[in-house]
Amino acid sequence: MRPSTPLLTLLSLLTALASTSPTPGRPNHTPTNFLLVTTTQWPPTLNSSLLANVSATSLFDPYNQATYLLRLIAPGYGSLPRFNLSSGDLGSAAPGIEGVGVYEYNSTGTVVAGEELGFGAQVEPRGNLALKGGYLLTVGGEEAGWTVCGGAFGESVIYWKGTDASCTPTYIHAVANAPY
Repeated sequence: MRPSTPLLTLLSLLTALASTSPTPGRPNHTPTNFLLVTTTQWPPTLNSSLLANVSATSLFDPYNQATYLLRLIAPGYGSLPRFNLSSGDLGSAAPGIEGVGVYEYNSTGTVVAGEELGFGAQVEPRGNLALKGGYLLTVGGEEAGWTVCGGAFGESVIYWKGTDASCTPTYIHAVANAPY
């Protein structure tokens, strides 16, 4: 018996979505076009809204500087950046300084302890980021070490092994849909 055309269309659509969305538990699958969220929960869930203490993230330019940072963003934000991971670096399209132009911002090479996760509008050297299990952002294979720390203007900024008294531990998940 041959499947009907609507069934084939549905199967094709589901296959396409599965190949482009973060999928927990698929260790050899590198998702594309994903959002990054923070959570206190290590295990994944298919619905990002169900992650414990979940927050969406956004690129921002706090000091009108060339290197953008990653911060937590509250519900109601107009849009969230989508990321891809290649050669150990995260990349995302974003408006340039003061909103002029759109550029591909890439994580700035090797992520090191005590520093913000930064993004520059240029090709960066090979980094040390990966997605463990297709969803959990790691540095050199370590998933524990991400922290959310207070920024100079009251925002919450992502650091790798931040040491400030304001820092709290978190995990970073790649997800297909916004948590709120």
